[in-house]
Amino acid sequence: MNFIDELLADQEQKELALNKLRADQVLMAVSVLERHADEVNKLADDEIKIIEEYRQSELQKIEKKASWLVASLEAFMRSSNEKTMNLPHGTMKLRMGRDKIVILDQKQFTQYAASRGLLRSIPESFEPDLAKIHDYIQRTRTVPDGVQRIPAKTKFSYTTLKGQNGDAEQSEVRAEAERGSQAEAEV
Repeated sequence: MNFIDELLADQEQKELALNKLRADQVLMAVSVLERHADEVNKLADDEIKIIEEYRQSELQKIEKKASWLVASLEAFMRSSNEKTMNLPHGTMKLRMGRDKIVILDQKQFTQYAASRGLLRSIPESFEPDLAKIHDYIQRTRTVPDGVQRIPAKTKFSYTTLKGQNGDAEQSEVRAEAERGSQAEAEV
């Protein structure tokens, strides 16, 4: 590096006019500096990769612990027979979702739905109107031919207060209950 530093110092002090020999020396110095820059970039990229791997590893551990704790909270909430629980560090809720409507046989359903107003008209085609179908099922307690009703799942959610001394910033997270709700969906 001494040669490059001397070359830079000479160039700054004397503002030497370049000749072929001097130009070649400057090109060599530039190539050495470019290689050094590449080494610095590679080192930085390697460090960034190590830091990203560390971040992912630590976040994965934290998320696994949080997930386990949330599952414990959900189990407690489901066993408490309460819909909402306000606690000093947050709120927990159980809310019933909306039934899901799935058209199993489009042709069979279209024949049934045409006379009952369960289709919406799009020029040159007819499509099921899921909101009307849902309302129809609620009103008549009858599932139209060619339709499957998937019962709603009870969803667990919680809100925690973030920060120290009860700062106003809040974080809300919802976790859908997969355990037990699989059986609900199949019934």
